[in-house]
Amino acid sequence: MDIRNLDDLNIYTKLDPNHMLDELRRMPSLCKQAWETAEALNLPEDYRAVKQVVILGMGTSGVAAQLAERIVRDECKIPIYLHQDYLLPAYVSADTLVIASSSSGSTEEVVSCFNQAASRQAKLLVLTTGGELKEMAAGHNIPGLVYDYTYRPSTAIAYGVLPVLSILHKLGFIPNKSAEVSESLIVLSQIAERLSEKYQTSNNPAKQLADKLEGRAVMAFGSGVTFPAARRFKTQLNENAKCFAFAEEIPEMNHNSVVGYQLPQNSGRYWAAVMFKTTFLSKRIHQRMKITTDILHQAKIPVFSIDGYGFSPLCQALSLILQGDFVSLYLAFLNGVDPYPIDAVDYFKQELAES
Repeated sequence: MDIRNLDDLNIYTKLDPNHMLDELRRMPSLCKQAWETAEALNLPEDYRAVKQVVILGMGTSGVAAQLAERIVRDECKIPIYLHQDYLLPAYVSADTLVIASSSSGSTEEVVSCFNQAASRQAKLLVLTTGGELKEMAAGHNIPGLVYDYTYRPSTAIAYGVLPVLSILHKLGFIPNKSAEVSESLIVLSQIAERLSEKYQTSNNPAKQLADKLEGRAVMAFGSGVTFPAARRFKTQLNENAKCFAFAEEIPEMNHNSVVGYQLPQNSGRYWAAVMFKTTFLSKRIHQRMKITTDILHQAKIPVFSIDGYGFSPLCQALSLILQGDFVSLYLAFLNGVDPYPIDAVDYFKQELAES
């Protein structure tokens, strides 16, 4: 068995004992479950009168919330903010809907801010599987979506995106996204099949990109609705492939980061860049991506791209995420590591608990 040969199916038995590839292929069905569960959720009538929405979420929940915000920002009637800290902003008050999104229900930054929101009489809602958030919701009659999911939280991104879209529509702030969800389910199923490990590298774009990224730190670039997908790719490379990766947003990084590719002079040997693209990016952003690519090439840094599929922003964004997730798993296998454990995160939480 050659662990560097992604076409040798035996490596997946050895390096994927927790079946992360199988779980990744479940993304279309998880999206369906998340949407249907959210659509059945009843919300208090007075929640329709809020003036703003604040979503509390870290890690995957934070990326998911940012993706939901980017998808609806041009059509939502009220502002949506993602907050990731221990202290709640002063602008949160009784006319704010605060959504606490945490798969475990015990993310300490989220719980801290949720308690503060409750003390300010904000409208409250939870997205969780259990933990302190579930207990608080049950004890104070707070509405929420409590879902059943026991796998690693990073694979439950659907539960952080689709319920937010459903909730915003129920409250009258955005149009119904049912058609976009239906399209996404079809496209995601096609991608999950096409990128399966049973397809050899010559016919598998995810395996091909993983092979090109092996041994390099990765910069992921996105803009607008594609930036959360780039950010998600960065986190999946960190957690699954156990490698250095960073995410940057265009156009902001064109005002600073592009200057820093000159040194060290041999950085091209150790870095690679991946652009996340959709048809919904403006002509100007596409021009910026091209110029950024030119500058990276001048520094001898290879640049690759992942393109969205489908007709709606939601479908294209979710397709970017699923493709990136597959790449991160194949890179983990090339690196000879089990993608499931996140020992450094577990260590960090243990140290915090004891301090």
